[in-house]
Amino acid sequence: MSEFYLKRIYDTQNYIEKNYNKLIAVSELEAISCYSYRNLQRIFFSLFNETIGGYQTRLKVENGYKILLYSKKQISDIAIEVGFSDLQSFSKTFKKHFGISPSVARNNKEILFRDNNFIQSIAYNLEPEIIFIPKKLVNYSSCRTNYVNPEIESLWNNILKNNFDDANSEYFGLISDDVIITNKAKCNYDACVFTEILNPKLPVKEIFGDKYAKFIHHGSYNSIEKTYAQIYGGWILDNQLEFSHSPIIEQYINYDSNTTSEADFITEILIPLL
Repeated sequence: MSEFYLKRIYDTQNYIEKNYNKLIAVSELEAISCYSYRNLQRIFFSLFNETIGGYQTRLKVENGYKILLYSKKQISDIAIEVGFSDLQSFSKTFKKHFGISPSVARNNKEILFRDNNFIQSIAYNLEPEIIFIPKKLVNYSSCRTNYVNPEIESLWNNILKNNFDDANSEYFGLISDDVIITNKAKCNYDACVFTEILNPKLPVKEIFGDKYAKFIHHGSYNSIEKTYAQIYGGWILDNQLEFSHSPIIEQYINYDSNTTSEADFITEILIPLL
C-alpha cells in the first residue's frame, strides 16, 4: 500500500475516533479513505484486526467505562454521551463486552485497580500542576502495543526518519486506551510531532484543548510504570477531581536526543480533566 493510501486509512481511523459516538455515513468514510466501503473494511481489518463497526462499538463502551470510573456522571447520561440511544442498550452492550453491568463496574473501581497492581503503590508523594493546553495539530504515526518500550521505540525511529527540526519541534505520546479496560492486543499508542510546518505526507490529528493534571516523571522510561502506579493507585483514588476519557498525553522534555543520560530524562504525564 502506498504512503498516500496508508495515510488515508489512518485519517479514516482518526475520523472514527473523533466521531465514535455519532452515526457515521458510509459515504463519509469512502471520501476520506478513497476506497469503496467493502475494500476499506478489508484493509481496516487487515491493519487493526477488527471491523469498522466493531471498532466504533468498542470505543463507545470503553469510553463509557472510563467515564464511569473517573467521573460522577449519571449512568444514563453516560450512555447518551457515548452514543447509545438509551441506558438499556448501553447496559446490554457493556455487559456483553465486559461481563458486568455498568453499575457494578462503577462500584468496584478499587478492586479493578487492585487486580491491575496499581493499589500496591497507594503511598504517593505526587502533586500535579493543573493547566489548560490549547489545541495543537500534529503529525503522527500509530502502533498497536501494550505500551512496551521496544515497540514504541521502533515507532519513534520510523517517524523521526522524516527529519523534523528538533529545535522547533515538540514530541508527544498519545495513550488512547486504558490498560485496565482495553485488551492489551488492541491498545493504541501515537507518536506525535508538533512542528511549525506539518509534513503533508504524514497523517495529521488534533490533540489537547483540555484541562490537565500535569505530573513529572524523572528518569528512564523503564521506570515510568511506577509513576503511573502512584497516579492511579494513590492520587486518583484520593481526590475529588473528575477525569475526561480523552487520551493521556506524555510530553518528552528531556530524551535521548537532547540529554546524555537516562537519569536526566524528563517526561510530563498529562491526565485529562473535566
